[in-house]
Amino acid sequence: MPSIPHWIVYAAAVVFPILAFVLTPPSIWVNRLVSSLSVHPTFDTSRVTSVNVYGTELRGRDRDRFLNAFNQADFLFERGLVPELNYNPIFIRVKEGKRMFEFTAYLYGDGMVQLVRHKRKKNVAYRVSSQQLELVLQSCVRDPWWVS
Repeated sequence: MPSIPHWIVYAAAVVFPILAFVLTPPSIWVNRLVSSLSVHPTFDTSRVTSVNVYGTELRGRDRDRFLNAFNQADFLFERGLVPELNYNPIFIRVKEGKRMFEFTAYLYGDGMVQLVRHKRKKNVAYRVSSQQLELVLQSCVRDPWWVS
């Protein structure tokens, strides 16, 4: 039986670890890729530098309540904006590190919130279910008399 050439052994010693690394990347890289492609982002509360809801900067406990409610909201489905919701929007701006996220929220009631994420030149409308997020947004609204 002929012996295996040394260059094949050396090439395999280099190629196999690289191939294993590419096929099973570190979970930090995978989480970053998945979060950049997801419609409803999850914010790292330690990296968020500012939260602005309806023109008001949230600080302290209000900021933490909003971020926890936003992160725990259940993504339901992606859908175009419902025409009858074009009144009384709640504007949300979150800055996490160097990235800026802008949303427009419309309250449905019963824990349903329609969010429109403004990303580059596209608007992505989706719906989340969170009673807690709805309560936080209602408390942040400048003129709460119109919120049912």
